[in-house]
This record gives sequence, structure tokens and C-alpha cells, in this order.
Amino acid sequence: MFSRFLIPALLLLPAIAQADRIIPPANLFSDPAFIKDFVGSYGFLSDVEPKVSQDEQAALTTIRDLFEKNQFAQAEQEIIRFIKETENPTDPKKQPAEISPAMIFVLGNLYFQADRTDEARRAFLEAIKRFPRFRRAHTNLAFLYISKNQTNEALPLLQKSIELGETSPRVYGMLGYCHLVKKNAVAAENAYRQAYLLDANSRDWKLGLSQSLLAQDKFAEAASLLGSIIEENPNDKQLWLQQTNAYLGMDRKEDAAINLEILRFKGLADESNLNLLGNLYMDRSEPQLALFAYMAAIDKSTTLDVPRALKSAKILTDYGFPDKALSFVEKIKSKVGANVPNAQKTLLMLTEVRIAQAQKKPETVEKLLNELTQIDPTNGEVLLELAKHFDQLAKDEEDEGKRGTLVQNARTNYQLAVRTPAVAYQANLGLGQMYVREKRYVEALPILETALNLKKSESLEQYTSRVRRAADRQRQKDEAKETTKP
Repeated sequence: MFSRFLIPALLLLPAIAQADRIIPPANLFSDPAFIKDFVGSYGFLSDVEPKVSQDEQAALTTIRDLFEKNQFAQAEQEIIRFIKETENPTDPKKQPAEISPAMIFVLGNLYFQADRTDEARRAFLEAIKRFPRFRRAHTNLAFLYISKNQTNEALPLLQKSIELGETSPRVYGMLGYCHLVKKNAVAAENAYRQAYLLDANSRDWKLGLSQSLLAQDKFAEAASLLGSIIEENPNDKQLWLQQTNAYLGMDRKEDAAINLEILRFKGLADESNLNLLGNLYMDRSEPQLALFAYMAAIDKSTTLDVPRALKSAKILTDYGFPDKALSFVEKIKSKVGANVPNAQKTLLMLTEVRIAQAQKKPETVEKLLNELTQIDPTNGEVLLELAKHFDQLAKDEEDEGKRGTLVQNARTNYQLAVRTPAVAYQANLGLGQMYVREKRYVEALPILETALNLKKSESLEQYTSRVRRAADRQRQKDEAKETTKP
């Protein structure tokens, strides 16, 4: 009565490709060109950067010459010597003088280059304290925070830097990254577009823009932009996966599968990528290709995730390909070997039970279930499968005596299985349906209502309503019989 409501068409929802949701910019802080530019950023501007004295200008010229030779340690020693001499002159004729924030800033750059970030942070903060409109101090302190993944601290500094007139693509790009991390996708897009406008050749800004588009579900634009980056970086796995996610977002599953096949061809696909590829092939009703992908996933795994692999076997079974599911389970068993923990062995054997059920092999089902009751006799899933097995045998049994015994065995196992929360819904549903087939509507009703409370569904609600009406009629008949008794 209920079976036509119980089994909806299986909808396959592929998992999202395992790409990093946010790919950070390339490590600019180890790029020699960036370091040279960063450390040497002392061309001070009026209004937004502090003035320097003639002595400081002469010292900076010396330091610049050391920069040109990449002699950063010597540059640091020179500026420290200059600061000490300025604040506490050894020449008695010289008066102590206050050092310019510009010199503190340059010292902070040198500390940063030497990976002494705490000292660099203190120097930048001191430079800003002495000269609040010090644009490059705000910029470089923001870069320091980003290098330590402290985007919350970096964001307001970058905004202040832009407010003070900064227009470099790097600042806009880093601003976009900070917004992306904070899930401000629209702001990130605008910042990345500005960076891209100023430096259209930068991979980082194009990638950041594509990620901000993905975050807003602008899949077509993101996929197109990622395609151009992939042409320049064909072996970057994360780019392929990001574009795969965009294709899945547009329901372009064939294109997503092609991307994953390319990764497999390049030897870059991992276990999760190949499992997704298998799911996509199942969605296209290509079980043989799916099986190859699932098996390749097992070969890729160093430590096999058995429950995850068995989900793939379930997909093959549910789609009507139990023979292929069995081949896959055999592959799993050969991978895990003989020393399988009982919990994993139970999962494997339960999967084999369901495959045998789909193959209409009750003898195999019974053999496997007998073994499972020896391994894990109180397991709720095992009890449920036992109940379903006896229930199915009872449906096909013509001998009333044997059928009664099978019904009793099914009822007992259903009643034991309902105690396990993970299978309580299925157990109550199965027991209720069995009572309905036995025309025991009054007993069936509270059990089906329990199932409905555990898991709401319109089809089950309709079915329960029919059983409720049948139970009412049954009660009325019983009451009528009672009143007519002599």
C-alpha cells in the first residue's frame, strides 16, 4: 500500500570539488623584488609622509646604496648607529635631536625583511604614532599583518592607506583578499577589479576576483576568468577545482567531469576528486566509467576511508547496478586486507547484504546476516536488515505456519531495532507496514505515527491517514461485534 510512496527516484547530489575556498595571494613576502621594493620604500612625500632632516637624508642615501647591494644587515646596523648618534651624540658640540618617524619606518622595514616581525610591528606603530598620516607606514604594517594571516588587523590599515592616497594594485589586491576572508564578497570584487585594472597581468588579482565572483554565485563569469588563468597555469590543481565548482554551480556536470578527468590524466586528482568524478558519471548513467573512477580513488588513497568508499558502493546499488557495486566492494576488501576492525567489517558486510538483496539472492543475505549476528549481535542496522529479511521471506511464503514464524522473527527484530536512534525511523516504518499487510491497522497506527514524528514526509503522512481511517473502521467493527454478543 505504501511502497509507491516510499521509494522516490534517487537524486544524486555531487559533493563540491575539494578546492580551497579562498586561495591566498602568492607569497609576496618571499619575493626578492617585493622585498627590495618594500625595504627600500622611503621616498617620502609631503603631507602624507614625514619630513627628514639633511643629516637623515644623507644617512638614507648611504642606506639606499646598501639596499642596492642587498646588504640589508649592514643597512640595519647603519640606521641603528645613526639613530643612537642622533639621540645621544658622542660629539659634545652636537645637541641631541629627535629622530624622524621616517627613520623609524625604514628600520621597521629592515626588521620585517629579517623576519623580526614583532620588532617591525612596534617600529611601524611608533612611526604612525609620531606621524598619524604616514601612508606607507599604514601600508607596510598592513602587509606585515597579512603575512601573519591577521587580516582583521590589516583591513583598516589598508583602508586608511587608500584614504591617504595610495593607489597601488598591491594594496587594492590585499584589500580584496581581506574582504574575501571576511566574506565581504561584493567589497572584495570591487577591490580586486581595481587591482586587476591597474595590473591586468597579475595572477593573484585575477584569481582573487574569480573567488569573489564564486562567493556571489556568479558562476559563468568566474568560470570564464578561471579559464584564462588555467591557460597560464595548466598544472595548478586548485584552479581546475575552482572552475569545477563553478561548473557544478551552473549544473554543467559534463564540463565538471571533463575537468576532473584532466586532473586524473595529469596525475593531480586525489581520492575525493575521483569519488566526485564517479558520482558525476553515475548522474549521467555511466556506471562502468563511475566504477573505474571509484576504483582509481581507492588506488589513490593512502589510508582508505572505508565509510566514504562504501557510499560509492551504495550509489551503484541504488542506481540499479549491484554487480558493479559488488566488484567495488571486493576492491575495497582487497585494499583494507584481512585485519579489518569489527566496526569496518560490519559496514562492509552490511553493504554486501544490501547488494545481495538487490541481486535477489536471499541465501547470500541470510548467510551474511548470520555472520553479522555473531560479530555484532546488538547492532541496530544488523537487526533492521534481519527484520527486513524475515519480512521479505514472509511475503513470499505460502505455508501459513512457516509464514507465522517468519512474521514473528521480523517483528522481534524490528522491535529491537527501534531502540537504535540511527535506524528507529526505518524500523518503525517497516514494523508498521508489516502490521498493515497483516490487516492489524489498530496496532500499526501508533507505530507509523512514531515514524512520522521521527521524519516528516508528505507521502508518509498520507499513508498514515489512510491507516488511521482503516483503524477507525476496524475499531467500529470490533465494537459492533461486542454489542451483538449475547
